[in-house]
Amino acid sequence: MLVKLMDEGKLEKLNNISAEIRKDILRMAGVARSGPLRASLSTANLLVYLYWEEMLFVPDEPLREDRDRFMTDIPEAVPALYAVLARRGFFEREHLWHYKRLGAALQALPDFRRVPGVDAPCAAVRPQIAMAGVLARELFYEKNSSRVIFLTEEKNLLCDEFAEDLKRSAGKYTPNLLAAVLQNSSADAGKNVLQETLVSLGWDVRSAAFSDFASLEDAFVSFDFNSGAPKALIALQPDSASVRRNGALSSDSLSMDELDMALEELEEKTIEV
Repeated sequence: MLVKLMDEGKLEKLNNISAEIRKDILRMAGVARSGPLRASLSTANLLVYLYWEEMLFVPDEPLREDRDRFMTDIPEAVPALYAVLARRGFFEREHLWHYKRLGAALQALPDFRRVPGVDAPCAAVRPQIAMAGVLARELFYEKNSSRVIFLTEEKNLLCDEFAEDLKRSAGKYTPNLLAAVLQNSSADAGKNVLQETLVSLGWDVRSAAFSDFASLEDAFVSFDFNSGAPKALIALQPDSASVRRNGALSSDSLSMDELDMALEELEEKTIEV
């Protein structure tokens, strides 16, 4: 298989888009006076890569049958998902400024019946990998080229119910299922345990730094979504303090002055996209 090389032009474009997404996340939190920041800001690059480089979809046809499906059980990443969907044209960006407002479409947890581009509820009460696996198998057996990408966190692997769902998914023929598992990159020992666990359950596993677009691309081009086992991407996230050098964005609760400072810093680093 030929491996794509991410040229400087593409890398610059994706970095600029990611910075714009982060600005929108900060603006959403500022207008709403609340909202999870750490998870959304740190997952921005991963979602940008998925929605600009990897996933198949048509914003004007959000229910198109051959689209790739995205699912997550991380409520804290929902603002990033909203910002990405708006930038990709699923709905107007103006909706972002009504985030969490009573009666608005964009609530803390997405409603797949009201928000274009959202295919499933985001519920952390019960692991959703089983739902993702069932959907992936149905699509595959219908000879549909669609993939199901499920974003979750390493800590969910500690749940016995989640582990059972992983085993059931691995025992089925679902080559079009990808579980992207967020893991803190400082946990080197945990990385080996997590990878060994997934491999032992029959999953095809790769790892990548999800803040690094080239690393993500290397991992994705090595997967064969037409055959083989379900896929797992161990997405290594930077320490929360590295989201911003001075650590100000490591908190989910910022003052308006801190939000203004963060936006100013991002403005200085990026250009219009």
